[in-house]
Amino acid sequence: MNKVISVAAISIVAAMLTTGCSVKSSVSSDANMGAHVNEDAGICKTAIYIGHLDSKSALEAIGKAGKKEGWRMTEFKSNALIAEKVIDGTMRSTTVSIAKEHITCSKDNIPQSELDALRAAIVKELQHGKEKH
Repeated sequence: MNKVISVAAISIVAAMLTTGCSVKSSVSSDANMGAHVNEDAGICKTAIYIGHLDSKSALEAIGKAGKKEGWRMTEFKSNALIAEKVIDGTMRSTTVSIAKEHITCSKDNIPQSELDALRAAIVKELQHGKEKH
C-alpha cells in the first residue's frame, strides 16, 4: 500500500514539474537567472541554471531564500524542497527541485508574482554563495 502511494505521489510531482514548461529553443533574456535552453530544450525557460553546483549547496541556498521570502521550506527528497505559504488566505505550495544542472519549481495555482519573488531570492542567495567562495 505504501509503495502504491509513493509511486502515485512521485507521478503527481513529476507531472506538476513538467506542466507549464515550454520546449522553446530560445535563451532567456536574463542571463543571470535564465536556463540555458539551447543546451537542454526540456528545461523550463524560467529555470535557474546552476551548472555543476552540488545539490547540498543548492538546496541550502533554496531553503535560505525561501525562508527569507516567508515560505515554509520542507525537505522532500535528496534533490527537492516543498515550499508552503499562505497566499490570499489559502495555503499554497510548490515543489522546488534540482535536475540537470537547473533549479525548477512547479507552478500550481501560485501567483506568478510570488514565484518571481521566490526565484529572484534563490538567484540572489546563489550569487551570495558564489561570492563567499
